[in-house]
Amino acid sequence: TLERATFRVADISIATNETFKKIAVERGKMSPDDVYVVQSVPDLTRFKRVEPNDGLRNGNRFVVGYVGIIGEQDGVDLLIEAIHELVINQSRRDLQCVIVGRGTEIENLKDLAKNRGVDHCITFTGYLTDNDLLSALSTFDIGVIPDPKNAFNDKLTMNKLYEYMALGIPFVQFELTQSKILAGDVALYAHDNEPLNLAAQIAILLNDEDLRNRHADLGIKRFDQISNRNS
Repeated sequence: TLERATFRVADISIATNETFKKIAVERGKMSPDDVYVVQSVPDLTRFKRVEPNDGLRNGNRFVVGYVGIIGEQDGVDLLIEAIHELVINQSRRDLQCVIVGRGTEIENLKDLAKNRGVDHCITFTGYLTDNDLLSALSTFDIGVIPDPKNAFNDKLTMNKLYEYMALGIPFVQFELTQSKILAGDVALYAHDNEPLNLAAQIAILLNDEDLRNRHADLGIKRFDQISNRNS
């Protein structure tokens, strides 16, 4: 009721992506000409690669990274389960997982990592800003968007998606509708909110340097297209 009333009295509506524009038009009965999609993308004059923080590698060849809020809804537990599959079940000894951010689930996730026997290869950096954040991101060989597919996440535009593409970080995510619209063939997609499949997609990138490089280049080009549309 409040949503309908809001759209009814609005002269224009600002949507963060095409999915929310569709809601304004179809459910809010607004004219498409009165709904504007405005996306927040990183400013490349400030958001760019810097000297990586190689200490985050912990002596490993690869860094698999996550950046963002760490709450119950963000699926970081699924990333930890994927790391368990790669390190414990598949006996990989060449990767470090770096989780950047803060949130209500950090202590639970640290306990999960310890219980799953992978706390030695998962680093929680806490909240980072400015050069510390860029240095951590510049260390990522592979980015992960572990947010599970559901009615809420399906509609969202994840900031980390833009950040990974802007920095040329190949990444893996679940099959979220709006994220797939934006990322297209830039990302590799895991199915059914399944950690084992998330691990499988991460492994595909780990095992193929040429593929990582191609997806890094695709991400940069895709970000340029998106940012040009928003300029």
